[in-house]
Amino acid sequence: MSVKITGANQLYKNIDKIARWSEKDSAALKAVGERVGDIYANYLKTNIKDLEKDTAVRGRKIKKGQLRKSSGTWLPDKQRNTVMAGPRTNAVGRRKTRKYEDGFYAHIVEKGDFGPRFGGKHKTQNTGVFSRGIRSTKNRSEKLQIILLKRNFAKYANRL
Repeated sequence: MSVKITGANQLYKNIDKIARWSEKDSAALKAVGERVGDIYANYLKTNIKDLEKDTAVRGRKIKKGQLRKSSGTWLPDKQRNTVMAGPRTNAVGRRKTRKYEDGFYAHIVEKGDFGPRFGGKHKTQNTGVFSRGIRSTKNRSEKLQIILLKRNFAKYANRL
């Protein structure tokens, strides 16, 4: 006795289309990443305190509020769906950040001006804001990401 399966070719085609979800629905996946990343970026924007005045580090001028303004979401590589969140710097990715929105000095905010072995200060008004932000927004962002990915996958699968 033999079993004949009809429609197997169509099934395999649909499975191949589903496997290419990240390629075909790239714009929707980027939108999900930006929405999820905005949770952390908004936390940073509300909790980072601005410096009292403009300052300079190694000849680079740092304007008041520069680190807070640099917090956001961005794509480090336009060819991929990966979205990053946090302070934007010119060191990450190929795109140039505006001069006064470059958060290159985020390590100073976290650790102080000097390392402990040089006798510098170890606390600033923003010390720990990044690690607290990650801890407090991690569960919420993971849940939102799962919900949005399920929703987008269902829409993509229904269009097949």
